[in-house]
Amino acid sequence: MLGAVFYVVDVGIKWRAMPADFPPRDRVDAFFRRWREHGLIGEFHDRLGGKVRQAAGRDQQPSAAVIDSQSVKADAVVGAGSRGYDGGKRSTAGAGT
Repeated sequence: MLGAVFYVVDVGIKWRAMPADFPPRDRVDAFFRRWREHGLIGEFHDRLGGKVRQAAGRDQQPSAAVIDSQSVKADAVVGAGSRGYDGGKRSTAGAGT
């Protein structure tokens, strides 16, 4: 069931387009809804995220978060001490922007 939910979320398909090798769509959907209602989806997310961070040699809980994903070239506005690095874009971004 969990693999089927991950597949739907990862691939971005509709429930009714789920491949036949997974359990029936209505059963997977029922499990997903029950998990969501009981707060288990958030718990899965937090636990798995913590395991991934630990495997990468980082603290289980992040110390910061990105609120706005748009990188802004802010050399003239933001001081060097408060800039972050966006590894995906390979650029320096102003903190809090």
